[in-house]
Amino acid sequence: MAQKSFKLIDISRDLLAAQPQFSDTPAVVKTESETEQGGKRTILLSSVHNGTHMSAPAAYLAGAKSLDSYAPERFIGECRVVKAKGALTGAWIDSMSLYRCDKLLIKGEGKGKIDPSAAEVLVESGIKLIGTDAASLGIEQMNGETRRILAEADCLVLEGLDLSRAEMGTYFLIAQPILIEGCEAAPCRAMLAEDYIYWNRETF
Repeated sequence: MAQKSFKLIDISRDLLAAQPQFSDTPAVVKTESETEQGGKRTILLSSVHNGTHMSAPAAYLAGAKSLDSYAPERFIGECRVVKAKGALTGAWIDSMSLYRCDKLLIKGEGKGKIDPSAAEVLVESGIKLIGTDAASLGIEQMNGETRRILAEADCLVLEGLDLSRAEMGTYFLIAQPILIEGCEAAPCRAMLAEDYIYWNRETF
């Protein structure tokens, strides 16, 4: 019997080419050197919030959990991709059917943001991970309040995605961040699996 295959969509951005998340965050600095044997050695100087990255509640809430305190299973599972224009409100989220959905990715052409009312509705619906193709999830003037609501609900945030090749629908998300002890965020390689539905709904 032939083994079924499945397609992976890479939804990560190149760390070196990605837009810094904050205006005061420096771009990634890359330094290369050559070994005696002619090989290459690369050093990167970067904020953990640059490029495609996962943020834990500790990024916005004093005394909250750091990213390394989560089990790897928390970063994978069934997710929903939705399209949006501009910032999402609570009323818009309310109109969506999010039954059995605890991971949501917003495709908004780099502008997929949410306001505090949307954050409230999302956490009430049981969302535990929300992602966006924008550099930052919250609207600038209300980002602090939005992130506080998510952090208090133990909701992880995945930012800086490239969802250009993902259509609306249900996928299996794989977004394991780099393990850094005590850190509030970390870069990750994020992917969506489609075609072959291999996960167990009772497990994830």
